[in-house]
Amino acid sequence: MKLRVFSVLLLLLSSVFCSCSCNESELRKRIAEGVRAIRIIDSHEHLAPEAVRNERELSLFTNLHYAISDMWADGLDRKLADSLFSEPEASLEEKWELMAPYWENTRHTTYSQTLIRAFGDLYGVQDVNESTYKELSRKIQQANRPGFYREVLHERAGIDLVICDSGLRARDMDPSLFRGVVRLDDFLLHWNGFDFVENTWGVKINTLADWEKALDVAFQQVKEWGFVGIKSALAYQRTLNYERCERTEAEMIFNRLVVDRTLVDKLSWQEKKPFQDYMFSRIAENCAKYELPLQIHTGFFYDTWRDVTQANPTNLTPFIMRHRDTRFVLMHCGYPYGRDLLAMAKNLPNVVIDMCWIYIISPSFAAEFLDEAIETVPADKVLGFGGDYVLPEGSYGHAMLCREVVSGVLADKVQQGYWSEEEALGYARKILRENAIEVFRLEL
Repeated sequence: MKLRVFSVLLLLLSSVFCSCSCNESELRKRIAEGVRAIRIIDSHEHLAPEAVRNERELSLFTNLHYAISDMWADGLDRKLADSLFSEPEASLEEKWELMAPYWENTRHTTYSQTLIRAFGDLYGVQDVNESTYKELSRKIQQANRPGFYREVLHERAGIDLVICDSGLRARDMDPSLFRGVVRLDDFLLHWNGFDFVENTWGVKINTLADWEKALDVAFQQVKEWGFVGIKSALAYQRTLNYERCERTEAEMIFNRLVVDRTLVDKLSWQEKKPFQDYMFSRIAENCAKYELPLQIHTGFFYDTWRDVTQANPTNLTPFIMRHRDTRFVLMHCGYPYGRDLLAMAKNLPNVVIDMCWIYIISPSFAAEFLDEAIETVPADKVLGFGGDYVLPEGSYGHAMLCREVVSGVLADKVQQGYWSEEEALGYARKILRENAIEVFRLEL
C-alpha cells in the first residue's frame, strides 16, 4: 500500500515538474521570438562606405577584426600580420601558416566564436580551420558586391538603422540605413592636426580664438550634414580625467604650439593636458548648444599594451557634473568597470549607458550587467546594442548574440516573478530600438 501511494506521489510530482518545465520552455521561446521580432537601431559601428569595401580584395585574413586582437595578445606579431594579411600578392597558404597556431589558442573566445557563427550562417562554412580557410576566403570575396550591407544588416540581422563612426565619409553612406557620428578629437591636438583643421573647416589658425571659431564651424557643418552625435576616443591616448582649466592657461599652451607646430608631436599628453581639458569642455558645451549627444569611449581597448585604468568611466564624473546640459553616452559598459558605470547612470541624469561591443567581449558579463541595469537604472538610459565592427559579418554575428543574451536575461526575470512578459518585451523594445531613436533624435 505504501509503495503504491509513493508511486502515485512520484507520478504527480513528475507531472508537475514536466508541466513547469514545459511552461518555462514556452516562456523562453515566446520571449526569444519577441526579441527577434524587434527591429534594432544599432548605436555604434565602424563600417566603411560600401563602395570603399567593394574596391578591396577580401579574404578570411582581412575579415578578422576583433579576433585578431586576441591573437596579438597571444603573441602574434602585429606588424607582420597586418602587412601579410593585407598583401594581395601573398598566398593564402602563407597567411594561414602564420595565423594557425594563434587561432588554435584563441578560437574559443567570443571574438572568434562570433565570426565562426557568422561565417556559418552567411557563407555556409561552419568552421575556420585548415580545410576551410580557402573556401571561406573565396566566398567572402564573392559576396563583396553592392547591396551586401543591406542584405546582411537590414534583412538578416534585423537592423533598421546603423549609427556609424566612420569619419566624415559617413555622410556618403546610404541614409536609409546609416547615420553618422563624427570625432572632433583633432581639436584637442593629440597629434599635429593644424593643417587638417584648417583644410577641413576653412578657418586660418593663428590664435586660440581662431581655433574656437573653427570648432563652431565644425559643429554647424556636421549638424547641417545630418550627423547625429559627436564621438571621442581619446581614452586611447590619455586619462578620462578632464579637469577644469581657465582659458588663459589653455591659451598659453596653444600659443606655444601654434608658433612651432612641430611641438605638438613632441610634447607629452601631460604637457598638453590643460589645453586638452579646456577644449574638451568647449566640445561638451557645443554638444549641448547643438543638441548632439557626446559619445565617449570608456573601459577596455581594441589593441594591446594599454592601461585600462585611464579609461575608467568614474574619471569623467566631475566633468559630467560641470556640464549638466550635455547628454553623455558612455560606451562599452565601461568594461571592466561596469558597476561603477551603473552607479553613475543611476545618479547622473545626463548619462546614458551604451552596451555596444560588450556581448562579444564577454556575453556572461553582458548578461550580469543587463540584469543589474534592469534593477538599478531607468529604462530609457540604456542603449542595448552596437556591433562596433568594421565588417558587416561581425555586426550580424554580434546582433544574433545580443538577442540571445537579452532574451535570456529577460526570461530569467519573468521566471523569478520580477515582472511580466509584457513588461520584459517592452523593456527590450526600449533598449534595442526606442532609446536610440530618442537619444540621437532620429528621423526614420
